[in-house]
Amino acid sequence: MPKSRRRLYWLSLASTLAIGLLVACAQPTAEPAPAAPVEPAQPAEPAPTSEPAQPAEPVVPAEPAKLTVLEWAYYEVPEMWVEFGQEHPEVEVIFNFGASNPDIFAKTLAGSGEDIVHFYTPDLQFYVDQGLIQPIDISKITHWDEIPAGFQETCTIDGVVYCVPWDWGFSSLLYRTDKIPEGVDSWNALFDEKYAGHISMYDDATSVVPVTAHMLGYDERTLTGEQLEEIKQLWIKQRDLNLFYWVDEPTLEAGFTSGDVWLAYAWNGAYYRLLAAGVPVAYADPAEGRESWVGQYAISAKTENYDLALEFLDGKLGEITATHLLVDYAYGHVNPSYYSAVEDPNLIEALALDDPGTLDRTNFTVPISREIRDGWIQLWAEVQAAP
Repeated sequence: MPKSRRRLYWLSLASTLAIGLLVACAQPTAEPAPAAPVEPAQPAEPAPTSEPAQPAEPVVPAEPAKLTVLEWAYYEVPEMWVEFGQEHPEVEVIFNFGASNPDIFAKTLAGSGEDIVHFYTPDLQFYVDQGLIQPIDISKITHWDEIPAGFQETCTIDGVVYCVPWDWGFSSLLYRTDKIPEGVDSWNALFDEKYAGHISMYDDATSVVPVTAHMLGYDERTLTGEQLEEIKQLWIKQRDLNLFYWVDEPTLEAGFTSGDVWLAYAWNGAYYRLLAAGVPVAYADPAEGRESWVGQYAISAKTENYDLALEFLDGKLGEITATHLLVDYAYGHVNPSYYSAVEDPNLIEALALDDPGTLDRTNFTVPISREIRDGWIQLWAEVQAAP
């Protein structure tokens, strides 16, 4: 077929097909025939948004609450914090330990980081001066008003309460009644030549200076250079009367048991154990007053658990914990309302629990500065080094 004819043929065919298609589209829509099975349509992908959807955060269980305490050995047992443990079983109480007042202060100063720190008189001022602890909200300490004023004052500096007192004991003159039947009634007995070779003084400057100051009628916080020199000379002279300086109670108690020691500066714990062992001893009530030691709990200035720490300290003043301290460890507790729980006659005698007036006659250890303490340590070193 010539090319021109073929072109006309195909144009004519295309026109015919187009007209047919237009006619078909103009007819009414017929019922559709059943469709052949098709693959299920896949879900359409969501249209992108301005910010991509973030995956859901996983649910993380809350971390158990923790409270840390810088403590002395044997006070970590649950019996020594019963009320807090009952009130807060969900809290993990973690104890770290110090071996002495200087050790605990050094650890705190170096940033050991515990929420609560337990130290003894007269170190409170050290912590306050270094900004290591913060004031106590006594409105949240349930039994605060039941604590005798003398104990409260050991925790107070310039009208601000910085700690909660807890355990305590006496320091006084312990003597063998068979060797000193006439008894003693003054701290001057430590300087009495008739007891030469049978006296034992505690090897501690922070005990030596205050007791001597009280004997001489001085205030240990305001001692002058002359008064300190007087105290030093008294103890240099006393060295020839002293059998040994004791540093631990078992050594002192062995001296009393053997009869080598007749008279000593001693804590009430030694008196209690010697009484129980049947050693003939008595514990003086000196005219100048007994001395004291007081354990104190303070809250770190950096803690994030202040309210929980307060609850821990409040629990230390509870009846169950106090009873364990009194009965299990034979130490005093600062709340006298619990003393009726003690039935041991030797412990009642050792802590003078049947004579509340004894506390009124006691010289409670007052806070002192590190400068004062260091001066006392130097004085005592000079006593022991003197020719």
